[in-house]
Amino acid sequence: MKNKFFAFTVLISIQAIASEPSVIVCKPQDSSDRSATGIWPSPYLSKGKLCFNIRADAGNECVSNGQRTSWFTESVIVDIDGKPQGRDDTWFRVVSPTITDKKIEYKIEGSRDKKTWGLVSNVTIDRLTGQAVDWLIGEHGGTSYQCHIEGRKI
Repeated sequence: MKNKFFAFTVLISIQAIASEPSVIVCKPQDSSDRSATGIWPSPYLSKGKLCFNIRADAGNECVSNGQRTSWFTESVIVDIDGKPQGRDDTWFRVVSPTITDKKIEYKIEGSRDKKTWGLVSNVTIDRLTGQAVDWLIGEHGGTSYQCHIEGRKI
């Protein structure tokens, strides 16, 4: 009877750990690259969904494989090609991301009016090797990163 109780407790604990958020930590592959600011917004996995570490005033910042989501956030600082464009309220969306055991791919688009959308970021993460590339606004060739997942420690 004690073994059954112990097995049940372990099973419940594993399920709880599996549902905890797993932060995707990415560091520039070239540590001397001063333009590599990191993947924005920072992605993480939670309950089988891809989520983004950004404050949403409306909408949902988590998305399932092949689905779509959008969220609204106030006062985003806009900087295009190193030139400040000021602050503005912005909608973001992710449409049909790929989330598998082998890779994570997604594009984030932004809009001021929810009618005209522009590409903000195009990210590919190889989950087997940790290699990632982020093509941020205006970049040619993208920035390479080495990523790993950090979750709750056992």
